[in-house]
Amino acid sequence: MNWQKAARALPDRVLPLSIKKDWGKKMKLFCFPYAGGLPGIYYSWKSRFPPTFLDIYPFEVRPRALQQNGAVHLPTSFYELLEDVYGRITPELDGSPFAFFGHSMGGLVAFELTRKLMQRGEPLPQHLFLSASRVPHAYHKLAKTYHLPHDEFVEELRRLGGTPDDVLDNPELLELFLPILRADFQAVQTYEMDQSLPRQVPVNMSVLYGTKDSIALEDILAWRDYCQGACKFYPVTGGHFFIHHQIEPILQIISHVLQVETVVPIHAPY
Repeated sequence: MNWQKAARALPDRVLPLSIKKDWGKKMKLFCFPYAGGLPGIYYSWKSRFPPTFLDIYPFEVRPRALQQNGAVHLPTSFYELLEDVYGRITPELDGSPFAFFGHSMGGLVAFELTRKLMQRGEPLPQHLFLSASRVPHAYHKLAKTYHLPHDEFVEELRRLGGTPDDVLDNPELLELFLPILRADFQAVQTYEMDQSLPRQVPVNMSVLYGTKDSIALEDILAWRDYCQGACKFYPVTGGHFFIHHQIEPILQIISHVLQVETVVPIHAPY
């Protein structure tokens, strides 16, 4: 199946929103990294948008909470991680319009955080940008690799391609990053969607996917079943980590979408 033709064949469902007012504030774009990734992957984006149009907020998914013994607590449950993200991001939601961008695990964080905001009666993002992210019901397909022995886990990281060789070949850096990577992998690979919350969100979505990604096409296109509004698909040249090599096309998509859409406050009854 041709990815581009399949994406274009999907009907858009435009979310019926009444315009209440122009909020008069520039938008915040909260950006969530992939498993084991750092928010620094988004720092270069800050200078690429006019400051009057968009503020880029690279967001640290992993908490840095110290336990009583001085160790850093790394949640291995996705929903424990999400609860921490929710607690740290809500003070940043100051009435300005905002949107979420997430790559891979970051996309799952963006989607589930939107459902949590719905549950708590909070304002919702204007838009969800889901990049290289499979749909929630497809996570059971992931192989469990988080518990592999050291050498096998490092080779798996090398195969996936998201961790720099400078880290994988440096024992001291590995000692710092491996616990974080294992915790993130466990959170994702053991994730099961909370069925007590609404499956669909009343937020328009843009789904970016790599044309050479190993994620099954059906597990990308099924995002339309999680969206009550418009769900559009954008093929991006490359594999799973195209975010490192296709910055310009990604930013063009974000800019176009956010300039076209009308900014309105979104609340959803729960």
